Amino acid sequence: MWVLMALLMLAVLPVLGAYLWLRRRTPPLSLPWFLAAVIAGGLALFIAMFFQDLLSPFRLGSPGTIGHDLFYMIFIRVALVEELSRLIPLFFLLTFYRQRLESPGGPEPQAALGPPAFAGLSGLVAGLGFAALESAAYGMTDLSITLYRALGAAPLHGACGIRSGRALAMAPSQPLRALGLFASAVLIHGAYNLMIVSPLFPTFLAIPAALAALYTSLSPLLALRRAEPIY
Repeated sequence: MWVLMALLMLAVLPVLGAYLWLRRRTPPLSLPWFLAAVIAGGLALFIAMFFQDLLSPFRLGSPGTIGHDLFYMIFIRVALVEELSRLIPLFFLLTFYRQRLESPGGPEPQAALGPPAFAGLSGLVAGLGFAALESAAYGMTDLSITLYRALGAAPLHGACGIRSGRALAMAPSQPLRALGLFASAVLIHGAYNLMIVSPLFPTFLAIPAALAALYTSLSPLLALRRAEPIY
């Protein structure tokens, strides 16, 4: 029981860190929206697991060809499916948020996040929630896996969640830019997984790569220190 509790605490540390950081932003992401984004991340994990199970018998190219199978597993069955699955709950979360902004009793514009900023921060939290559940499941067999994933997989999913969330919010008005953002999330996700499984790269390099991806993805949202919303 103590090991299980330690495992769960370790897995959720990145989520707690994100909440403490977001409380200091101006305007902040409120606790109800934060919890909704965490739940969205959990839903995305189960959606991804469902579609990954459906896609498991299929391959691109010649069956048994290592190059084709590796590309399929890393970039299609894992990276693309997980990023698409992330969009589904984020779409409903963003829709509810837009309705809240437009409702008569909604927040004043100067006290609200713009939809792309909200979707980016929600994507960050959803990505961390996704990683926390996934890390807890993997860590049941080896506690060290959870520690490694807290340093690598958590920032990776957070980075890709930011990009996918912002892409979702920008899609109606800037479809090409949104497509580029989403494609970058899939490529970053796939590249991280490739570094994990390929003997060509030292595995430990995946951690600084994930942290760098998180920093570059988060950079457009660091301006939330200002009082005005980012649209």
